[in-house]
Amino acid sequence: MKIGFLSKTEINIQRLSDALAPRQITVCRSKEELHGEIGGFDALIVQNQGFKRGTIDADILARATQLRMIQHHGVATDITDIEAAAARGIPVATVPSQNSRSVAEHGMHLMLALARRAPLVRRLVAEGSMGEVECSELEGKTLCVVGLGTIGKMIAVAANGFGMNVVGVSKNIAKGPPILGVVQAFAAVDLHVALALADFSILVLPLNDETENIIDAEAFAAMKQGAFLINMSRGGHVDRTACEAALDSGQLAGYAADAMWQEPVDPNDPMLTDERVVLTPHIGGKSAEAIKRITTTVRANILRFELGEPLENVVNMDVS
Repeated sequence: MKIGFLSKTEINIQRLSDALAPRQITVCRSKEELHGEIGGFDALIVQNQGFKRGTIDADILARATQLRMIQHHGVATDITDIEAAAARGIPVATVPSQNSRSVAEHGMHLMLALARRAPLVRRLVAEGSMGEVECSELEGKTLCVVGLGTIGKMIAVAANGFGMNVVGVSKNIAKGPPILGVVQAFAAVDLHVALALADFSILVLPLNDETENIIDAEAFAAMKQGAFLINMSRGGHVDRTACEAALDSGQLAGYAADAMWQEPVDPNDPMLTDERVVLTPHIGGKSAEAIKRITTTVRANILRFELGEPLENVVNMDVS
């Protein structure tokens, strides 16, 4: 059996190679490499970081004449055309919740970094300056969590621990019970109403047609003057031009993101030197513990595939 791994993340490549040994894994670090190799793969493992939505498209899948399984190295599947895979009878599996704690904690880290003006204070330390800067406390502030899945719920509880009031936004809000730590929940159509209440807003939701550019000029205008925004999902959730305009006008006091519009980021991107902006290189789910859990789960599904057993966590169940 030939296994492919679409990834740009060396630590995950090494961990997965070790876990699946003595099986050989062919690593593809670009869509172009995958295009040339996929015809020989029986199983393909996919990592989202650094790849655009829809990378594994109908054209790629048309070349996958031997492919009988796609396993995502995490919960998000936005880089795979799920319908095109289903049309070819290829099950697509995910790894739900195994990196949720890591992402939630990193989201709180970025929120604190904005509140404490991390880029500015680092420069002040380097310049030999003392504490001549005003920061913000989290206690008493309102946080809007956009996306109330597992990660969003974890963030709500963590924010409560800092004394924050939490409101949330979810397209499925009417279908479930009250959510721990969330004082008020809004449907997706009321996103702007929820944003208007918040001092901090954090994005933890999947990228799809409905959520692409969900934070546009109108969304920024709905926010409080001087609010903060944290993006833990995908760069495509935020309209970059509108974000830059909101920062320049002061409507947005700071922006933090673990996922950018281009990954890896262009070294000349002006946001890298903007002290109102905190960026990390898509490492939210990269705790040692999360990597171990995900690797273990992926390995178990590969073993099921080899043994002809039903796969777990298949998102297009009609072809599982």
